[in-house]
Amino acid sequence: MVNERWSSSCEPPGASGAIETRCGSTAAEPAPAYPGEAGECAGSVREVLPDVCRLASISVNLSDVELTVAAQSLAVMMQQAEAALVAVTAEAIERGAVDRSTAAGAGQWVQRLSSGEDAGSVLGAQTASLAGPLVRVDPVETEHDSDGSDCSDGSDVSCAVAAGGLEPAHAARVARLADACRSPLNARLAAAVTSGAVNTTIANAALFNTAKVKAVVPTAGVDEIYGWFLSLAPGDGARAVRELTKRILAEYGQEVLDEKEDALQRHESLSWTDLPEGMVRFTGDFSADHAEVIKHAIGALSAPSPVSKCCEDPHHRHYPGASRSGEPDLRTPGKRRADALLMLIMVGAQAVDGDGSVKTFGTARLVVTIDYGVLAKALAGLGVTDGGVGVTPDTVRQLACDAEIIPMVLGSKSQPLNVGRKVRLVDKELRRAVIQRDRHCSFDGCTRPPVMCEVHHVQPWWTGGETSLANSALLCGTHHRIVHRDNLTATVTDETVTWHHQKKTASAA
Repeated sequence: MVNERWSSSCEPPGASGAIETRCGSTAAEPAPAYPGEAGECAGSVREVLPDVCRLASISVNLSDVELTVAAQSLAVMMQQAEAALVAVTAEAIERGAVDRSTAAGAGQWVQRLSSGEDAGSVLGAQTASLAGPLVRVDPVETEHDSDGSDCSDGSDVSCAVAAGGLEPAHAARVARLADACRSPLNARLAAAVTSGAVNTTIANAALFNTAKVKAVVPTAGVDEIYGWFLSLAPGDGARAVRELTKRILAEYGQEVLDEKEDALQRHESLSWTDLPEGMVRFTGDFSADHAEVIKHAIGALSAPSPVSKCCEDPHHRHYPGASRSGEPDLRTPGKRRADALLMLIMVGAQAVDGDGSVKTFGTARLVVTIDYGVLAKALAGLGVTDGGVGVTPDTVRQLACDAEIIPMVLGSKSQPLNVGRKVRLVDKELRRAVIQRDRHCSFDGCTRPPVMCEVHHVQPWWTGGETSLANSALLCGTHHRIVHRDNLTATVTDETVTWHHQKKTASAA
């Protein structure tokens, strides 16, 4: 049964319908707890879960007023629950409960518990054995199935309500805030979060940006900076954070604005995360000046471009009068920017490796290891980069053509093959000769410049093709992929390269 002891400032909701709590709506000093109150509160939270579960299946029976009030209660409960989760996680970290658990860290501790995993398995056998007889660690049960019918054996509410669990990033945010709340330097942040005065999204933004603002405005105190960020409305996002940062900097004078670029550059970062579906997410923080350079370069190559008849390359530059399909560029703005960024990186990588004056630690070349049988299409498999990422054989066959990207070809027992065949690589002299003859991408209608092109072996090197001017052709990245994809052949003379396009048959159409 829910505890009904209320403080004088926390009477049950009145006629106005406003929801009040013992801690109030501000981060005021909480009232001292009476003996056993914490355990009663924890027990009450556990006991209310079946009702929350049940409400989801019978909400159709509520009136409009009841629906509205229920939605308000659940929304406030959701926010207060996350605030309490941060508080109990901070306490668990502080007293060592997380370290003594079977979780690898606080983030995993939160994520596993949110997924409905038995609390005893997270606690660990030794800690679970210390629980008193009145402390329940077994899963919460509900008297109703999800379809509303009675169930005699009792259903695990964790399966019905929280089987999916928090996303790892969400759990990590809770754990990060909990850990930060332990520091006396973050007392204002801790009070705002654990009282529910601000949501964890704004609190996390405040935690993330305070150190950066402190570096730019050293005369401001940490509590003062937290106050600026925590004053944001719950619905404000990254744009509001940026605008607030600008106002903060402007308040401290022009001399700070003149120096902030160097300070911000010291806090720049770039990271990437592997996503479950196979994509990779890049996340970067750059100073205003560096960001402008990046945005300008990407913007110059990310405008919509009509589709041509020969390929789907939006950067394909045709001869004057070359025919176009008339179809619009259907790529999303995000896809256009991604294509532009990739082109800039590919061009930059070639320039870096070709410029001896640029100091590098290693090479910008992509090194791929692949079994020779896979490369020659005799076996199924993948190539592997130095970073352990799988690369499809078709992509490796394309990479194998150009010395700017050098693969390592191995035999069936991973032994290097043809190590002495240095002529396999297109050296700078041969590349210059190919450029002198072809001038640009040799594919019909394409005029992309040599800096955006690779040297292709007309007869593949792994099938016995020699590395010579007569067996080489300059191709941009897009047409290089098309040539390998469609197995196109070409006739090479001293002056030109003529590509032979396969005619589609009726069955292949």
